[in-house]
Amino acid sequence: MTDRQTTFLVWGILGATALVLEAAAVLSKGGRTGVGALAGRVVTPVAGRAAVLVAWMWLGWHAFAR
Repeated sequence: MTDRQTTFLVWGILGATALVLEAAAVLSKGGRTGVGALAGRVVTPVAGRAAVLVAWMWLGWHAFAR
């Protein structure tokens, strides 16, 4: 398996996981937290925003600066 295929596989797994979590949240009618609410909890504190910014910069540098 090439690096490109591995990358697509990992992104596919992450996307499928997000979809499954969101579907479980919707079907539980408020019993579980959705992906958007979890993201909101992460970026509420300043440290969370900084961590998301650094992660986004790292991703951009490694994925798009080739």
